[in-house]
Amino acid sequence: GSQQVLIHPSNSPSTGQPGELSLVTLLPALRRRLGFTSELHVLKGPARECSGLVLLSSCHHSSKRLQQFFTDARQRGRYPVTYRAVTVGVPAEAEGEIRTGLRWQQHGDTTLVVPVPAPGCRSLARKEVKNTLTRYRVLGAAGGCALLQLQPRT
Repeated sequence: GSQQVLIHPSNSPSTGQPGELSLVTLLPALRRRLGFTSELHVLKGPARECSGLVLLSSCHHSSKRLQQFFTDARQRGRYPVTYRAVTVGVPAEAEGEIRTGLRWQQHGDTTLVVPVPAPGCRSLARKEVKNTLTRYRVLGAAGGCALLQLQPRT
């Protein structure tokens, strides 16, 4: 087997409802186009609202081992997924933690994730808001902007 990487545009589901176009429904055609004889599996990909890379594999054994690696890492409190982001503004500290609540908010046809700095207990209990923790480190700064390395912990 082998591994392949694809670019995943934002707001594109990796898996979807029956009849909905998604990455999973495109895998058989993609397998044929790439010339693989084995079925392709999604190993790791970004959330629906994010763009990024999707790691695919045609080897069932490799797929299981990599999926187990991510599960084991989370259970040991290690977070192998790292993001890079450009920000307007530079954090005062070169590294630290961002703790905030997040919730979905509808704006016309678009759904956004928005921060909730001080979520209430009821909104957390009803799962309308999710508490998050992200480690960050400033990799560089220029012109009032910064390049950050981000590691989500939740």
